Amino acid sequence: MIKRLAPAQRHLTNRPDLVTFHHYWGESHGPLFCNSPDLRRYVQHLTLLEAYGQDPAPTFDGVSMFWYDEYVPMDAPKADRAAEVLYEEVLADDEQLFDRSVGWPTHQKRASVAATEYVVVDGPTTPEMVKAIFIASKLPGLTLAEFFDHWGDVHAALGSRVPGLRRYVQNHGLAAAYADGVQTHDGWSELWFDDLASLHAAVRSPAWQALREDGATLFAQPMGVGVARERIQKDLDWTYDDWGVSGLDEAGIRRRLRDQGYVRLAEDPDAPARIKAAAERGALAVWTDEHLVTIDDSRISERPDRNE
Repeated sequence: MIKRLAPAQRHLTNRPDLVTFHHYWGESHGPLFCNSPDLRRYVQHLTLLEAYGQDPAPTFDGVSMFWYDEYVPMDAPKADRAAEVLYEEVLADDEQLFDRSVGWPTHQKRASVAATEYVVVDGPTTPEMVKAIFIASKLPGLTLAEFFDHWGDVHAALGSRVPGLRRYVQNHGLAAAYADGVQTHDGWSELWFDDLASLHAAVRSPAWQALREDGATLFAQPMGVGVARERIQKDLDWTYDDWGVSGLDEAGIRRRLRDQGYVRLAEDPDAPARIKAAAERGALAVWTDEHLVTIDDSRISERPDRNE
């Protein structure tokens, strides 16, 4: 499979604090994107608040990773109209959630990397584990072949000796992504530890110092950093979520709309039927207390009136 990495910073006006930002990213934006038909797996990493100011220090408010069967440019034509509508809705939701301002500098606001995964330490993981993510670019003067060879052989061997390390994966940039002109970095690494204390203890070890010294001959600075636990949004056994609509009649849908503050939709005489029909077709993409989207001909995209 091909992996994509997309870290981001929160929109400081719309999502000024991390708690509400993480809630929306996890509960509304993530489930919306899960409906992408060619997306096989999707894992979010919402940066731990207690990791800020520590070593390693997070540089992003969160990191998403996506798995696909093959590499396809993000702006490639979609399979059908529903996929096109979903893509448009995801982009619109993205704009209000993340810092997408174009003012310089931009390097600390986002990254986009497509890569192939290489497992260095193949250990089991649990949801409670803490994961450190390092987003890397090669030093000037190195060819990509030299960079990937040293990273995969010498640096990987040093990393595997870090105490407390449970799993270690490198992701090396995909040639096709460079050709598309959207690759911002050359890859990223993922390191799992039992908890945050174990990660911090590892950073203080001689093995980590050796890793850091080798990295100084390999990686450009600054590196992007994420420190989080995995939140699996979509896995290979994912099935469509109709958001409980199958258990509601039209009156129940209207009550739920009213209770959640979707006043305009609750007062629309046709809205409950349209929502129910969309759910039956697998086209109710998300319905939370912050966002409701359908991707069929009904084309509903609403937020509660209280949030307007």
